[in-house]
Amino acid sequence: MKYFSAKVATQESFCNREEERKALMRSMQQNEHVVVAAPRRYGKTSLIVQAIREAAQPFAKIDLFCVVYEDEVTRKIAKGVSEIAQQLLNRTDKTLTFLGTVFKSATIGLRASGFEIMVDFSKNTTIIEHIEDLLSGLERIAEKYQKRAVLFIDEFQDILKIDHSTQIQAAIRAIAQHSKYITYIFSGSSRVMLEKIFDDANQPLYMMCKKIPLNRIQDVHLQNHIQKASQAKWGSLLPDAVIQKILTLTECHTYYVNVLCAELIELPKPPDASTVQHFWNNQLLQYHGKIIAELEKLNTNRLKVLSTIALMGSAHRPNSKDFLTQVRMPLATVQATVKYLLDHDYLYQTPDHGLQLVDPLMKDFLSRQYH
Repeated sequence: MKYFSAKVATQESFCNREEERKALMRSMQQNEHVVVAAPRRYGKTSLIVQAIREAAQPFAKIDLFCVVYEDEVTRKIAKGVSEIAQQLLNRTDKTLTFLGTVFKSATIGLRASGFEIMVDFSKNTTIIEHIEDLLSGLERIAEKYQKRAVLFIDEFQDILKIDHSTQIQAAIRAIAQHSKYITYIFSGSSRVMLEKIFDDANQPLYMMCKKIPLNRIQDVHLQNHIQKASQAKWGSLLPDAVIQKILTLTECHTYYVNVLCAELIELPKPPDASTVQHFWNNQLLQYHGKIIAELEKLNTNRLKVLSTIALMGSAHRPNSKDFLTQVRMPLATVQATVKYLLDHDYLYQTPDHGLQLVDPLMKDFLSRQYH
């Protein structure tokens, strides 16, 4: 059994998220569209895929990461529609005839594995009309066979980078708002961009989705998961000091718990605290270049505030005189800087209203640099 994965976590590698899973499954049952927002590597995709599979609904995942052209968005939607349609229908001559009547601008191609719904850009049809045709066609298929399905669009914030983004969003809303069988789930790693899409009254998708925020998994659930893996691997539980070392270094960041424990679980015997630290140091060396690349995006003021909070571990009073003295910046500048770092997921607010770095490895790097 594989208990830890830095990719999409499924089955044994999936940890907790009970409330979020139940909320997603309820939304799918009620045909309620959803948006899941969280910083990168928080486990959004793992959560959504796990919930869909538990709900046993046909689905397709569309990834818009770094997609910048309208026709590529349309092709990806067509591919997603094809995947769901193939799960809903059997390949027969009658099916192919039916599909031909459902889609006005798309074409139906035959493949060894079945059929494929494709976009014919040679037709005198706009991109917006293509998208509406694909999504409305999928709804008609699901309605005819009285089956629910899920269209999961990941990294949806990148839709804002595409020409005619507003029109594309409007095309999605035109179909999704009347959908009774297809549930739309959107996710992304930029809260600022997703808020612009779903919270701005001037945007087409305003107020269309239920929001499911994703916070860090509680330490007790991670501890239980790690101990379950330890019992399966070595036949014994890890000492509390080892568990505490893992959770302290990773700060319960899902990705880093998985990365670190995936290395530890391969050891022939249970690790001690010093071994955990050794493997964490290896991660710091491995990600050194990526961390520097992320920090180079920040101007001097942002780097000052971020480094100061990294050294403090957590900042509860960034407006205080002591904090302003440490960063040597006026209050208004600190407030604007903190807002930027929160909006761009360099910082997050803890349940006790403290400010901490989102990335524990970046925090460790800065602490070592400036200590």
